[in-house]
This record gives sequence, C-alpha cells and structure tokens, in this order.
Amino acid sequence: MITLNQLANALALQVHGSFRRAAEAQHLSQPAFSRSIQNLEASLGATLFDRQSSGIKPTIYGKALLRRAEIMLTEADEIERESRLLKTVDMGSISVAMGIVAAETSGCRAVAEMVRLHPELHCQVIVENWRKIEEMVQDRLIDIGLAGIYYKEENKQLQVDPVADHEFVFFCRSGHPLLELKNLSKSDLDAYPVATSHLPPEMASVFPGKTALDKKSGDLTPSINVEDQTAARTIVAGSNTFSAATPVQIEPWLKSGEFKVLGFQEPWMKVRYGFIYRKDRMLAPAAEAFMQHVREIEMEVTQRNQSLIKELFPDAGRSLKN
Repeated sequence: MITLNQLANALALQVHGSFRRAAEAQHLSQPAFSRSIQNLEASLGATLFDRQSSGIKPTIYGKALLRRAEIMLTEADEIERESRLLKTVDMGSISVAMGIVAAETSGCRAVAEMVRLHPELHCQVIVENWRKIEEMVQDRLIDIGLAGIYYKEENKQLQVDPVADHEFVFFCRSGHPLLELKNLSKSDLDAYPVATSHLPPEMASVFPGKTALDKKSGDLTPSINVEDQTAARTIVAGSNTFSAATPVQIEPWLKSGEFKVLGFQEPWMKVRYGFIYRKDRMLAPAAEAFMQHVREIEMEVTQRNQSLIKELFPDAGRSLKN
C-alpha cells in the first residue's frame, strides 16, 4: 500500500537530488529513507529514480508519480485543515492580505473589531499589491484577500466578491506648484512624480504622473512605488510628489490644510476592491466573520466618501471647491 509519507519522501528526493539531503529534510535516517523509496518502487513495480553519480533523477514513471503526489499531499493538507475548522468552536485564526486602500478604509478596522470581540484570535495581516494578493490566494498562503479586482479573464479557481466602488482623488502638499494651475490636464500632472501602488495595464493611457510599463507583467509602475499609504503621505508632505487616495483616507490632513486635492477628476477615477478566495477551499469561521465586518464598515465608508466628494466637487461640472 502506498502511504502519504512515501509520497512526501519521493517529492523530497526530487527536490534535493540526494538520498542524504532528502533524508535530513524529512528527519529520517538515510537507511530508513532509502527503505521508504524502495518499498514505494516495489509497490508500483517500477523504478522511480535513476541513481547516477551526477545525482538522483526521476524516471518517466517517477515523473508521473510526482505530478500526482504533489496534488495528493496538497489535498491531504486541505482535509486536515477543514477538519480543524469544523472542530473549531471559537474564531481560531485568520490570515488575510489587503490592498493599500482596502486596508485603510475597512480591512484593518474589521480586524480590530474581531480582536475586540475575540481577544484570543490569532491574525496574520499583510498589505500588498493586488497582483501578489491574487497569487497568495491561489497558492493557499492566505485564507482570504481584500484587494483590487482587476481581471480581464475569469480565474476559474478563484471566487471574487465585489465589496467597494469608491471615487478617489489626487492630492499634494499645500503650496505645490500644481495648485497654481487652472483646468489641470494629464500632461500637467505627468511632469511630477506620483507615489502609489502599481496599477493594471488598462490604466496606462489615463493615469497621470511619471510612470513606466513593467515589461514582464504589463502593469503600470509609478515613479515612486509604495504599498503603504503612510509612506505615500510622508513622501507627498515633503516633496512635489502627488498621490491618489479616497477622500475618506486623507480627511484629517485635508481639514488641517496640510494636503490639498488637485482639481483633476475623471469618470475612471474609482477604486474597486472585493474579497478573493479559492472556490475549492472552505473559509475559516474567522474569514466569514471578517467578511461580514468589512461589509458593515463599507456601508459607512461609502456614505462618508460620497459626502466628501460632493464637498470637494460641489457642482455637476466637477470644479474643485476653493
């Protein structure tokens, strides 16, 4: 009978290419590790690895087995994970990755509320760009993502639930040269550095500021690439850099007069984000609770952001209020 331990040992041998190193990685003696591989080959009636002086290489039979073995071990881990979740009485734990805007508007507030209600909750909170968050969800590194939903083609393995659609603005420090110009155009803003996260390819023709296209991904990379809004605000406050944010994110600085909103507003200036998780993976109770808290907070955030937009651009022509 083939066991999961035997499959794990075969994968380790493929990775390390040496019985000694693979045995060490699996915390087995070399004789015990060798017997495991030999018993696996005997069960299948095939040689899985070529033993050569240059190293250990999988045979055609070995390659076929290893493809299946990786899937089986991943599924076994998922079975154990779901069993633990079903036995969990309290919140347990949650690992969540958030985009730069989502983290500030509702994500971190939702985590704070969960910790207030469940002090024993264990949390892993990551702030990253939308593309890396999609990859982390795909690779099962996190329970759930809360990030920008920029997808041209549907990913059949991922569930995407939209949760927010907020207008954003461009802002700068008080005294910035751009504030002296009327009827700002994209070319006016293109003369200055912009601090923000990298953006999807479809933004390339409309997003202002000094930017460049990433040759590998096609994403639009700003001259100052930041994944932290605190860093962006600090850079904006001390230079002629401008940045983008929803008004609700920068409300205190607007009220103090430290930051000013640039009179540039276009219909495409909206940030859309939502929950991202694997369709084939059970959500932890904490993840379900996180989603509910985010939805409740977003109702408040949406109303406040819309109110601030109307205050900043009071007329239908979207002229910035002086």
